[in-house]
Amino acid sequence: MSTTQWTPSDTCTQVFARLSGDYNPVHLDPEHARSAGFPTIIVHGMCVIGATARAAHLAAPEDTVLQGIDVRFAKPLLPEQCVSLDCTAKETETGAKIKVEATLADGDRIMSPANFTFGSATETPPLGRGVTTEADEGDIVGNVYRFSEEQLAEYKGITSPEEVVSNEALPPMTCLLGMTGALEKAFKGQQPEQAGTWVHLRQSGIFYQPISLDTDYICRIQGGRTTVRKSAIGAYITIPFLVEGADDGSLVSSGSCVLLYSFDREGAE
Repeated sequence: MSTTQWTPSDTCTQVFARLSGDYNPVHLDPEHARSAGFPTIIVHGMCVIGATARAAHLAAPEDTVLQGIDVRFAKPLLPEQCVSLDCTAKETETGAKIKVEATLADGDRIMSPANFTFGSATETPPLGRGVTTEADEGDIVGNVYRFSEEQLAEYKGITSPEEVVSNEALPPMTCLLGMTGALEKAFKGQQPEQAGTWVHLRQSGIFYQPISLDTDYICRIQGGRTTVRKSAIGAYITIPFLVEGADDGSLVSSGSCVLLYSFDREGAE
């Protein structure tokens, strides 16, 4: 078991928005965040996962890499709140599954569950259950994106726990930063007429190959496989995606995210 802590800075949401293109005002505008029911702006879910994944690496066996994530958010995290990250490893045939208990000072969990899979760097994980790479007319393709050394330094700066492994490679989570543009395209036509705010509820993903700097990637939202479930408080949308090499079409990552389009309180009254 390993334990470390992470405290997102008061400017982390601005940096993450610039890196990912996710300018949802719930992360940047305190007044908007309060209208959505939060005390102030909240940290991007993908930023929280990025820091947690780096902490999980501390408990992973040597010579393994992050190959899978499955995270459900239990409570939003605010800038400058300290999170304790307690990581427990369970060995598998190819590596380990790391369970992370991410708790605030009052004992509240911010994620449950938070599971990370690590495997051999020389072996490619199998295709996720139900995942298809076949193109479909309902697919929504985002813009090509890449990351420089300077951007990586910024990303590591805002997602770095107090302790990280000394031989840490480029975090695989960076390949998911370009999802935002493709997701915004996917939201069109799904967004209810009633005013509201997008909230990240769950994220899963599998990483099939290492990430490289200055390499072109592209995210493909599988719109034909997107599902919507409406409720009194909003709409729950499950969106499957693929990340591919923009030049050769190679599969880099697959997964899905679950979002809640939460109606504004004023509009719900």
